Amino acid sequence: MRPTDGSFHSYEWTPEVIERKVGETVTGFTKASKIYQITLTIRGKLEDRKALIDDITDAFEHDVINVSPGRIYFGDWYIDCFIKDKTTGISGTWNNWTELQIGIYCPYPSWITECKRSFQKIINGSGESEEFLDYEHDYGYDYTMPYGGDVIWQVDHYAPCEYEMIIYGPCVDPRVVINGHIYQVYATLDENDYLKINSRENSVVQYLVNGTQRDLYDYRVKITGSLFDPIKPGNVRVVWSGEFGFDLTLFCERSEPRWKIQGS
Repeated sequence: MRPTDGSFHSYEWTPEVIERKVGETVTGFTKASKIYQITLTIRGKLEDRKALIDDITDAFEHDVINVSPGRIYFGDWYIDCFIKDKTTGISGTWNNWTELQIGIYCPYPSWITECKRSFQKIINGSGESEEFLDYEHDYGYDYTMPYGGDVIWQVDHYAPCEYEMIIYGPCVDPRVVINGHIYQVYATLDENDYLKINSRENSVVQYLVNGTQRDLYDYRVKITGSLFDPIKPGNVRVVWSGEFGFDLTLFCERSEPRWKIQGS
């Protein structure tokens, strides 16, 4: 089975305007949900084609009934979606091929690629760096970062990114400063606990080692704005105490997937 007709490379922004005596003033743009029409062609023995059609119909229906989207990938990019309609027929090329016309409904009409980076714990319990260069014959300074982390992370994108941050315990009231914006939650994480912040879902959840979860939405710190403010790409400056490690994922969004795989 392979796609033989249709395209994911189309989109439309709708301008928001104020009518003027002459023309309009644009105040912004919106983008509605998207439906892609794709043709899938199946080749093989008739019984094999029938079995495959049954299997994929079960998968499509499962997502719809459970209101749980599937995901389509195009190179480095993906989009969440439902298959809202399907028509099955004989191929116009060969009568031993089957064609499926499917409608792919994407409620959130943006393609996403994820930029991820891990920031390691660098300060131990005594307040000293765990990893640095300190030679036997002393120099005027040590090759160390004794007071925490200060990293510049280059992210190649053009729009602010939603994010997910996973902070690993043990730590107390973990705080990360990104581009001068404070991201912090009042929480105590024990060994093997972790905290997950997701800006797209407006969620802050602590996962305890015993398998339970705690909703910490009301414990978020609001000093320089919202905990869920997107992160501006480019040269992203990340500063933290170094007393804990964390993973940061930026969700870079685009109206259509890139033709060229990033880095190629």
